Amino acid sequence: MLVVVTAFALLAGACSIDVERNEDGSLQLTTVLTEESLANEIAKGIDDPNVNFMTVDMKDGYALVEIEADRESGFGVDNISFRVDLFVDNGHLGVNVTNAVWNEIPIPQELTDIWNEELAAQLEADAKEDPDSTLVAVELTENDLTMEFRHETEESKG
Repeated sequence: MLVVVTAFALLAGACSIDVERNEDGSLQLTTVLTEESLANEIAKGIDDPNVNFMTVDMKDGYALVEIEADRESGFGVDNISFRVDLFVDNGHLGVNVTNAVWNEIPIPQELTDIWNEELAAQLEADAKEDPDSTLVAVELTENDLTMEFRHETEESKG
């Protein structure tokens, strides 16, 4: 059980985790991420030294991200903003980036589709590390991001 909890702690980053045993022996793991923690996780994912600041504004059901970054040429700044929707996709976390804008110019849907595909591929690769766990619920509110996982155990597999 400790290995399972540790794996989810690494997956979810800086968050709180609640673990309960279901009647069938499986485990229900609930992780809660604050707005600040979510912003830190997104910043780690972006990992760009040119980023001056980034804000994440959580809403009910989605988050708005705004980024200001120095241009690689060293002349001027770029402003990027986008909306992030989270959902359960076949037992995994799905992400949909929309309303993406670069310096007030809409980013083509083809590019955001690539972002979504790359993120989905990464999430799928991470999920394969623990084939006995599935995401059953995700909820984004103004206060936090809550994800609920079901982890199958030897007892629940029967």
